[in-house]
Amino acid sequence: MESVRTTLGPRGMDKLIHKGNKTTISNDGATIMGLLDIVHPAAKTLVDISLSQDAEVGDGTTSVVLLGGEFLRQAKPFIEENMHPQTIIKSYRKACQLAVQKIREIQVRVSETDSVAYRQMLERVAGTALNSKLISSQKHFFSPMVVDAILSLDTDMDISMVGVKKVPGGSVTDSFLVKGVAFKKTFSYAGFEQMPKYFKNPKILLLNVELELKSEKENAEVRLDDPSQYQSIVDAEWNIIYDKLDKCVQ
Repeated sequence: MESVRTTLGPRGMDKLIHKGNKTTISNDGATIMGLLDIVHPAAKTLVDISLSQDAEVGDGTTSVVLLGGEFLRQAKPFIEENMHPQTIIKSYRKACQLAVQKIREIQVRVSETDSVAYRQMLERVAGTALNSKLISSQKHFFSPMVVDAILSLDTDMDISMVGVKKVPGGSVTDSFLVKGVAFKKTFSYAGFEQMPKYFKNPKILLLNVELELKSEKENAEVRLDDPSQYQSIVDAEWNIIYDKLDKCVQ
């Protein structure tokens, strides 16, 4: 727990962890806990909590580890005095109910009908989440971008629909939002440099088969009596591909 305590908050520090041949620099609680060699059962429980928090919420992993560790620390004296664990659990559940009740009392509601206030609130929330990240100094640049990305999704928000593509070169402020589908790398084939880098309102075809012909798995050979026959084989392969494309268009 002490390993992640100093990573919490806007002044939290990063940790450099060397494991095997890989070096990781991070202040993310789930990342740090996952890289540590932990043996103690209670500590392993905290690791599982942080991983669950990361999977379900995507943030707050350090806070949940510290909160869970503090719960265990406060419960230890009562366990040593032979208090039954169920009594402690019941008290924690009651405290949880009181905490949720207090949060609901102080919560601030912003109606989506007030688009200006709603967006300002979302940008402040995004800025708060970025305070503990490496790009905290550029949070005013990234906060509107994050809000635009989230608002571009449907009501039933699926965070996995928002991806981050990291391209070497340039500055972090060269980042931009693509309201569509983006690929980090184009298809590598001869002449791909001449392909357009952007398509507007394209028609997208989803296939569960490959258009190109696969080579034979077994040892297959074609014998030619005349070199000119080679071109006929190439033309036949292209005709098969063209037939597939024609059926797709139809």
